[in-house]
Amino acid sequence: MSGNRAGEMAAFVQVVEDGGFTAAARSLRVSPSAVSKLVARLEDRLGVRLLQRTTRRLSLTAEGRLFYERCRELLDEIAAAEELVAGSRLRPRGILRVGVSHGFGMRCLVPLVPLFAERYPEIVLELAFADRRVDLVAEGLDLAIRLGSVQDESLVARRLGEHGRIVCAAPAYLARHGTPRLPEDLLAHNCILFDQPEHLNQWPFRRPDGSIERVRVRGMARSDSGDALYQLLLNGFGIAWAADFLARDDLAAGRLVPLLEPFRVDLRTAVHAVYPQRRHLPAKVRTLIDFLVERLPARLPAAAM
Repeated sequence: MSGNRAGEMAAFVQVVEDGGFTAAARSLRVSPSAVSKLVARLEDRLGVRLLQRTTRRLSLTAEGRLFYERCRELLDEIAAAEELVAGSRLRPRGILRVGVSHGFGMRCLVPLVPLFAERYPEIVLELAFADRRVDLVAEGLDLAIRLGSVQDESLVARRLGEHGRIVCAAPAYLARHGTPRLPEDLLAHNCILFDQPEHLNQWPFRRPDGSIERVRVRGMARSDSGDALYQLLLNGFGIAWAADFLARDDLAAGRLVPLLEPFRVDLRTAVHAVYPQRRHLPAKVRTLIDFLVERLPARLPAAAM
């Protein structure tokens, strides 16, 4: 690979991961015009458009997405070769972009950032909050934390732990509307709904015979933001099937009250770190995953007995 081609590929990858020419220029410590010329030269040589440019945003074409993935692999292989030769002298470093949902990120990941930064001062963490499934390549993410199963075969998943959910409400809501005693009583209550996935609006309960029945709840508001729904719960708007890592402290303080405990089913949801398939995992990504495997389980509530 010639030096010019390697430089073009590196510029292209940096533009994708930084989301623009100006940001990529800062990362590469060159002028924006230099980055633009490298990418333009690359597109001219290949005879295809890799990036769609508008005044407001930059996005990959279909060809650009394929080329980015391969370029990223090649650049990672170069970095891995350098690390192999440099041995212990090369410490994990660089910008590490991590995607995570707002609620999980604020409760479980953000408290760990100071310790991670103390251990690995040459890694700069960029946390991208989104309460939706994101495309890691399109968003320029190195890693994402996902709750639930991972179906995408283009991603590698590393299990970090698990969490559960608990039906609960604020005392103010129960004072106004009464406390449900049986699962079917929920049909007469305002329940806080998720926009997606839909199975989170079908709450499971264990019947006296040991079978599990799901109640499809109804309510007057829904959202794709777990954080927004949790604020509605705390404000006494309705009843929710809340993630235990969100509700733990508020339940202990009495700001929330657990409901229908005799019927509770402690279904556990896996928490994974996911990253694109690569022949060589960058040191900075491997370092964060190992750190989360070590530290994250202590921040997740244990299964109910």
